[in-house]
Amino acid sequence: MNVPMLRLFVRRVAVLFLVLLLSSCDAFQNHPYEGKLEFKDVTAENVSRIKALEARYDAQTPLRFAFTSDTQGFFDETEDMVKDMNTRDIAFVLHGGDLTNYAFTDEFERMHRVLSKLKVPYVPVIGNHDCLGDGDKVYKEMYGALDHSFTFGANKFIFLNTNFLEFDESVPDIGWLEKELQTPAHILNKFVISHMVPSNQEANKAKEHAYAYLMRKYGVRLSLHGHTHYYRVDQPYNDGITYVTAAASQKRSYVIVTVIGSQATFEKIEF
Repeated sequence: MNVPMLRLFVRRVAVLFLVLLLSSCDAFQNHPYEGKLEFKDVTAENVSRIKALEARYDAQTPLRFAFTSDTQGFFDETEDMVKDMNTRDIAFVLHGGDLTNYAFTDEFERMHRVLSKLKVPYVPVIGNHDCLGDGDKVYKEMYGALDHSFTFGANKFIFLNTNFLEFDESVPDIGWLEKELQTPAHILNKFVISHMVPSNQEANKAKEHAYAYLMRKYGVRLSLHGHTHYYRVDQPYNDGITYVTAAASQKRSYVIVTVIGSQATFEKIEF
């Protein structure tokens, strides 16, 4: 068994153990993946809020957005991060996945309550921890499609599920990604958000180079990720495409991206 598969096996065993433990405890009346969700279609609602701001921006008006990831269980740190973000001039927040640690329904809802304190909308991509057990079903009911996108003025934001160990060899959906990257001329910037960089050891190695090729072919402005819990910036394929990994909120930092015309810059924010 290779290292990624071993890690997946260990995670699944840990989740199964917790499910059995919680299910056997009189204090818990519901299965941790069950229960009526209080929040549904969060992504569609927040994208609608973002689109409502579109008229305020033209190609030369600076667009600033924040990018974070891996808030999984770090509720106090995420509360502090939200407070800091609320002091910034940003239009919205993107989340690189792992909203939860075990993908329990209560975790999803509790983290959403924290992130809902943002003054601006947030839009996530699914992380590998969000897929554990029946987490992907909870995620789809609460947030929506695992692969999705939206445009904002001259910018397109593409959210790609890359958690193939929790799914199968069809992930990531490279065909869908290429269709999304084929944009009209007025789109100056394409941003791809996925939980892990294609070169990560837990990513689908069979699709790594096809993924990286599409990023290069269609001139992706920035590739945004989480998963490792550490901030990192590099160009792993030496092809001009920059991959930015945000730290977990536990590390008390996130990223702000500023877009002006066809240029995008970014900075690490510590709080």
